[in-house]
Amino acid sequence: MKRISGQIAILTDFGLNDNYNGVMEAVIRKINPEAKITYITGNSKPFNLIAGAYLLYTSYKYFPKNTIFLVVIDPGVGTNRRPLIIKTKNYVFIGPDNGVLYPAIASEKIIKIIEIQNEKLYLAKTISNTFHGRDIFSVAAALISIGVEPDIFGNQLRYEDLTKLDFTYKSLGNEICGKILYVDHFGNIATSIPKEVLLNNFKYGQNVEIKVNNSKYKCRFVKTFGYGMENELLIYFNGYFMVEIGINKGSAKDKLNVREGDEICLEGYTQGDFSHSI
Repeated sequence: MKRISGQIAILTDFGLNDNYNGVMEAVIRKINPEAKITYITGNSKPFNLIAGAYLLYTSYKYFPKNTIFLVVIDPGVGTNRRPLIIKTKNYVFIGPDNGVLYPAIASEKIIKIIEIQNEKLYLAKTISNTFHGRDIFSVAAALISIGVEPDIFGNQLRYEDLTKLDFTYKSLGNEICGKILYVDHFGNIATSIPKEVLLNNFKYGQNVEIKVNNSKYKCRFVKTFGYGMENELLIYFNGYFMVEIGINKGSAKDKLNVREGDEICLEGYTQGDFSHSI
Protein backbone atom coordinates (compact mmCIF):
# COMPACT_ATOMS: atom_id res chain seq x y z
CA MET A 1 0.00 0.00 0.00
CA LYS A 2 1.33 3.42 -0.91
CA ARG A 3 1.33 6.17 1.65
CA ILE A 4 -2.28 7.29 2.06
CA SER A 5 -1.67 10.83 3.20
CA GLY A 6 0.51 12.89 5.46
CA GLN A 7 -2.59 14.88 6.44
CA ILE A 8 -4.07 13.99 9.83
CA ALA A 9 -7.05 15.96 11.18
CA ILE A 10 -7.62 15.68 14.93
CA LEU A 11 -10.90 16.12 16.80
CA THR A 12 -10.95 15.62 20.57
CA ASP A 13 -12.69 16.81 23.72
CA PHE A 14 -9.45 17.03 25.70
CA GLY A 15 -9.57 20.81 26.02
CA LEU A 16 -6.89 23.47 25.83
CA ASN A 17 -5.42 23.43 29.34
CA ASP A 18 -4.12 19.86 29.59
CA ASN A 19 -1.38 18.04 27.68
CA TYR A 20 -3.43 15.26 26.05
CA ASN A 21 -3.64 16.81 22.59
CA GLY A 22 0.04 17.66 22.61
CA VAL A 23 1.06 14.15 23.64
CA MET A 24 -1.06 12.62 20.87
CA GLU A 25 0.60 14.91 18.35
CA ALA A 26 4.05 13.97 19.72
CA VAL A 27 3.29 10.25 19.23
CA ILE A 28 2.29 10.89 15.62
CA ARG A 29 5.35 12.98 14.85
CA LYS A 30 7.69 10.43 16.42
CA ILE A 31 6.40 7.83 13.94
CA ASN A 32 5.92 10.20 11.00
CA PRO A 33 7.91 13.41 11.38
CA GLU A 34 6.50 14.63 8.05
CA ALA A 35 2.87 14.38 9.15
CA LYS A 36 0.76 17.46 8.46
CA ILE A 37 -1.51 17.82 11.49
CA THR A 38 -4.61 19.99 11.59
CA TYR A 39 -7.08 20.33 14.45
CA ILE A 40 -10.77 20.42 13.64
CA THR A 41 -10.83 21.22 17.34
CA GLY A 42 -9.11 19.94 20.43
CA ASN A 43 -11.82 21.48 22.55
CA SER A 44 -15.08 19.73 21.62
CA LYS A 45 -17.68 19.54 24.38
CA PRO A 46 -16.65 16.95 27.00
CA PHE A 47 -18.27 13.49 26.64
CA ASN A 48 -20.73 14.91 24.07
CA LEU A 49 -20.96 12.41 21.21
CA ILE A 50 -23.68 14.30 19.34
CA ALA A 51 -21.68 17.54 19.32
CA GLY A 52 -18.52 15.71 18.26
CA ALA A 53 -20.33 13.84 15.50
CA TYR A 54 -21.75 17.14 14.21
CA LEU A 55 -18.33 18.80 14.15
CA LEU A 56 -16.83 15.89 12.23
CA TYR A 57 -19.78 15.59 9.84
CA THR A 58 -19.77 19.29 8.98
CA SER A 59 -15.97 19.46 8.60
CA TYR A 60 -14.58 16.39 6.92
CA LYS A 61 -15.61 17.12 3.30
CA TYR A 62 -13.54 20.32 3.31
CA PHE A 63 -10.32 18.35 3.77
CA PRO A 64 -8.20 16.94 0.93
CA LYS A 65 -8.93 13.40 -0.19
CA ASN A 66 -7.07 10.71 1.79
CA THR A 67 -7.02 12.80 4.97
CA ILE A 68 -6.92 10.64 8.09
CA PHE A 69 -9.42 11.76 10.74
CA LEU A 70 -8.34 10.98 14.29
CA VAL A 71 -11.36 11.38 16.57
CA VAL A 72 -11.11 10.92 20.32
CA ILE A 73 -14.35 11.68 22.12
CA ASP A 74 -14.42 8.52 24.13
CA PRO A 75 -16.33 8.40 27.41
CA GLY A 76 -16.26 4.58 27.19
CA VAL A 77 -12.45 4.38 27.00
CA GLY A 78 -11.08 1.20 28.56
CA THR A 79 -14.37 -0.69 28.35
CA ASN A 80 -15.41 -3.23 25.72
CA ARG A 81 -16.22 -0.50 23.16
CA ARG A 82 -14.25 -1.23 20.00
CA PRO A 83 -11.46 0.94 18.52
CA LEU A 84 -12.00 1.35 14.79
CA ILE A 85 -10.29 2.15 11.51
CA ILE A 86 -12.81 2.90 8.75
CA LYS A 87 -11.50 3.33 5.23
CA THR A 88 -13.86 5.00 2.79
CA LYS A 89 -13.43 5.87 -0.87
CA ASN A 90 -12.04 9.30 0.01
CA TYR A 91 -10.84 9.24 3.64
CA VAL A 92 -9.77 7.21 6.66
CA PHE A 93 -11.56 7.59 10.01
CA ILE A 94 -10.03 6.39 13.29
CA GLY A 95 -11.79 6.46 16.64
CA PRO A 96 -14.08 4.63 19.07
CA ASP A 97 -17.18 2.70 18.04
CA ASN A 98 -19.59 4.88 19.99
CA GLY A 99 -21.41 6.67 17.17
CA VAL A 100 -19.17 9.72 16.92
CA LEU A 101 -17.86 8.63 13.50
CA TYR A 102 -21.18 7.36 12.21
CA PRO A 103 -22.85 10.38 10.51
CA ALA A 104 -19.67 11.14 8.57
CA ILE A 105 -18.89 7.59 7.45
CA ALA A 106 -22.56 6.94 6.61
CA SER A 107 -22.24 9.68 3.99
CA GLU A 108 -19.26 7.98 2.38
CA LYS A 109 -18.70 4.83 0.32
CA ILE A 110 -17.17 2.48 2.87
CA ILE A 111 -14.34 0.23 1.68
CA LYS A 112 -13.60 -1.61 4.93
CA ILE A 113 -14.12 -1.41 8.68
CA ILE A 114 -11.35 -2.78 10.92
CA GLU A 115 -11.44 -3.36 14.66
CA ILE A 116 -8.02 -2.49 16.10
CA GLN A 117 -6.94 -5.70 17.87
CA ASN A 118 -3.25 -6.14 17.08
CA GLU A 119 -1.50 -5.31 20.36
CA LYS A 120 1.85 -5.28 18.57
CA LEU A 121 0.71 -2.03 16.99
CA TYR A 122 -0.07 -0.33 20.31
CA LEU A 123 2.34 2.28 21.65
CA ALA A 124 3.73 -0.14 24.26
CA LYS A 125 3.21 -3.62 25.71
CA THR A 126 1.40 -2.07 28.66
CA ILE A 127 -1.09 0.65 27.80
CA SER A 128 -3.31 2.98 29.80
CA ASN A 129 -6.96 2.12 30.41
CA THR A 130 -7.84 5.81 30.12
CA PHE A 131 -5.70 7.22 27.28
CA HIS A 132 -6.32 5.18 24.14
CA GLY A 133 -5.99 8.41 22.18
CA ARG A 134 -2.25 8.20 22.78
CA ASP A 135 -1.69 4.44 23.04
CA ILE A 136 -3.93 3.13 20.24
CA PHE A 137 -5.55 5.77 18.01
CA SER A 138 -2.59 8.12 17.46
CA VAL A 139 -0.31 5.19 16.67
CA ALA A 140 -2.81 3.84 14.15
CA ALA A 141 -3.18 7.22 12.45
CA ALA A 142 0.58 7.67 12.20
CA LEU A 143 1.22 4.17 10.88
CA ILE A 144 -1.48 4.45 8.25
CA SER A 145 -0.05 7.81 7.19
CA ILE A 146 3.24 6.09 6.31
CA GLY A 147 1.57 3.27 4.41
CA VAL A 148 0.75 0.51 6.87
CA GLU A 149 -2.24 -1.54 5.67
CA PRO A 150 -5.40 -1.20 7.80
CA ASP A 151 -5.94 -4.99 7.60
CA ILE A 152 -2.85 -5.55 9.75
CA PHE A 153 -4.57 -3.93 12.72
CA GLY A 154 -7.32 -6.54 13.16
CA ASN A 155 -10.41 -8.20 11.81
CA GLN A 156 -13.02 -6.66 9.55
CA LEU A 157 -16.47 -5.73 10.87
CA ARG A 158 -19.77 -5.35 9.07
CA TYR A 159 -21.40 -1.95 8.68
CA GLU A 160 -24.43 -3.36 10.49
CA ASP A 161 -22.27 -4.00 13.57
CA LEU A 162 -21.40 -0.34 14.10
CA THR A 163 -22.88 1.77 16.86
CA LYS A 164 -25.33 4.13 15.17
CA LEU A 165 -25.85 7.82 15.83
CA ASP A 166 -28.33 9.16 13.29
CA PHE A 167 -29.11 12.78 12.47
CA THR A 168 -32.83 12.25 11.96
CA TYR A 169 -35.79 14.44 11.13
CA LYS A 170 -39.43 13.70 10.39
CA SER A 171 -42.67 15.41 9.53
CA LEU A 172 -46.31 14.66 10.10
CA GLY A 173 -48.94 17.14 9.05
CA ASN A 174 -47.97 20.67 10.00
CA GLU A 175 -45.04 19.72 12.24
CA ILE A 176 -41.39 19.09 11.34
CA CYS A 177 -39.29 17.60 14.12
CA GLY A 178 -35.56 17.08 14.42
CA LYS A 179 -32.78 16.84 16.97
CA ILE A 180 -30.56 19.57 18.37
CA LEU A 181 -27.07 18.64 17.20
CA TYR A 182 -24.90 21.51 18.35
CA VAL A 183 -24.94 24.77 20.27
CA ASP A 184 -22.04 27.04 19.37
CA HIS A 185 -20.37 29.64 21.60
CA PHE A 186 -22.70 32.36 20.26
CA GLY A 187 -25.67 30.34 21.51
CA ASN A 188 -26.86 29.43 18.00
CA ILE A 189 -28.72 26.11 17.90
CA ALA A 190 -27.99 23.79 14.95
CA THR A 191 -30.55 21.08 14.23
CA SER A 192 -30.75 17.90 12.16
CA ILE A 193 -33.30 19.47 9.80
CA PRO A 194 -31.70 20.17 6.38
CA LYS A 195 -31.94 23.38 4.41
CA GLU A 196 -34.25 21.87 1.77
CA VAL A 197 -36.91 21.00 4.31
CA LEU A 198 -37.07 24.56 5.57
CA LEU A 199 -37.20 26.01 2.06
CA ASN A 200 -39.87 23.56 0.94
CA ASN A 201 -42.18 24.30 3.84
CA PHE A 202 -41.66 27.93 4.87
CA LYS A 203 -41.23 31.26 3.11
CA TYR A 204 -38.74 33.97 4.01
CA GLY A 205 -40.34 36.37 6.44
CA GLN A 206 -42.85 33.78 7.68
CA ASN A 207 -43.44 33.34 11.39
CA VAL A 208 -42.61 29.86 12.67
CA GLU A 209 -43.52 28.27 15.98
CA ILE A 210 -40.78 26.34 17.78
CA LYS A 211 -41.66 23.59 20.25
CA VAL A 212 -38.94 22.32 22.57
CA ASN A 213 -38.96 20.92 26.11
CA ASN A 214 -42.71 21.55 26.56
CA SER A 215 -42.36 25.23 25.65
CA LYS A 216 -43.34 27.20 22.56
CA TYR A 217 -41.57 30.15 20.96
CA LYS A 218 -42.27 32.32 17.95
CA CYS A 219 -39.49 33.09 15.50
CA ARG A 220 -39.12 34.39 11.96
CA PHE A 221 -37.56 32.69 8.93
CA VAL A 222 -34.81 34.89 7.48
CA LYS A 223 -31.75 34.54 5.25
CA THR A 224 -29.29 35.77 7.85
CA PHE A 225 -28.99 37.65 11.14
CA GLY A 226 -28.87 41.07 9.53
CA TYR A 227 -32.49 40.71 8.40
CA GLY A 228 -33.65 40.42 12.01
CA MET A 229 -34.06 43.06 14.67
CA GLU A 230 -31.64 43.06 17.58
CA ASN A 231 -32.55 40.32 20.09
CA GLU A 232 -35.13 38.84 17.71
CA LEU A 233 -35.45 35.04 17.65
CA LEU A 234 -34.71 33.87 14.11
CA ILE A 235 -34.62 30.66 12.08
CA TYR A 236 -32.35 30.22 9.06
CA PHE A 237 -29.95 27.67 7.60
CA ASN A 238 -26.37 27.86 8.77
CA GLY A 239 -23.04 27.67 6.96
CA TYR A 240 -23.36 23.89 6.74
CA PHE A 241 -26.90 24.09 5.30
CA MET A 242 -28.61 22.78 8.42
CA VAL A 243 -31.58 24.55 9.99
CA GLU A 244 -30.41 26.74 12.86
CA ILE A 245 -32.06 28.96 15.44
CA GLY A 246 -30.37 32.10 16.69
CA ILE A 247 -30.90 35.56 18.09
CA ASN A 248 -29.51 38.63 16.38
CA LYS A 249 -26.70 39.72 18.73
CA GLY A 250 -27.91 37.35 21.44
CA SER A 251 -28.02 33.72 22.60
CA ALA A 252 -30.85 31.44 21.50
CA LYS A 253 -29.53 28.79 23.89
CA ASP A 254 -30.13 31.06 26.87
CA LYS A 255 -33.64 31.88 25.71
CA LEU A 256 -34.70 28.32 24.85
CA ASN A 257 -32.64 26.56 27.56
CA VAL A 258 -31.71 23.59 25.37
CA ARG A 259 -28.82 21.20 24.83
CA GLU A 260 -27.62 18.69 22.28
CA GLY A 261 -29.97 15.73 21.91
CA ASP A 262 -33.19 17.61 22.69
CA GLU A 263 -36.04 17.16 20.23
CA ILE A 264 -37.15 20.34 18.51
CA CYS A 265 -40.23 20.84 16.31
CA LEU A 266 -41.28 23.52 13.86
CA GLU A 267 -44.92 24.11 13.07
CA GLY A 268 -46.32 25.56 9.89
CA TYR A 269 -47.44 24.68 6.39
CA THR A 270 -45.86 21.50 4.95
CA GLN A 271 -46.11 19.83 1.56
CA GLY A 272 -46.89 16.26 2.55
CA ASP A 273 -45.68 13.95 5.28
CA PHE A 274 -42.22 12.41 5.25
CA SER A 275 -39.40 11.12 7.39
CA HIS A 276 -35.69 10.81 6.69
CA SER A 277 -32.30 10.42 8.32
CA ILE A 278 -28.73 11.26 7.40
